[in-house]
Formats: sequence, C-alpha cells, structure tokens
Amino acid sequence: MPRFHFHAEDGGGYPDEEGVELAGLSDARRQAVRMLGELLREQPDRFWEAGGLVLTVTDDRGLVLFVLDASATLAPAAGGSQHLRGGMDS
Repeated sequence: MPRFHFHAEDGGGYPDEEGVELAGLSDARRQAVRMLGELLREQPDRFWEAGGLVLTVTDDRGLVLFVLDASATLAPAAGGSQHLRGGMDS
C-alpha cells in the first residue's frame, strides 16, 4: 500500500515525516481535503494571520503529487483589497 505525506505551510513549514498508508491517489485526495478542513477549523486565527495555508502531498520518494492552496483576500469593504499571502496585511 503506498504511503502519502501531507506537508503543511502557513509561513512556517510543517513536514509530515511519517506519512499515511492509503489505497491510492483518490484516497489521498480525499484525505488532503479533510486535513485542510481540519487545519482551517482548528486554527482559523493562524490562517488569517498567515493569509493562507498550503498542503502539499508527496509520495515516499518526495515526488509532489498535488497541492491544495487556501488563501485569503480582504475586500475593500473590509479594509483592504490585497491578497494576504506573501506578508501583505490589511
């Protein structure tokens, strides 16, 4: 059974050294969406402070299989119009 690694990045890197054994790529895609949702739910303030969250999924060799990218943009009505990723704050 293949092993997938789910690496999180929100301005700081959180490598997944252990990984998870899953049946295949479709299971890894479902797991990544669940993990991204859990991270957003558990630390919403951190998401807004960082301006986004990236989850990179690799195989055991380190080959990037896909990336999920959640980002935030403040509209002018909320005091900004800039994409927050990359250190831009309102």
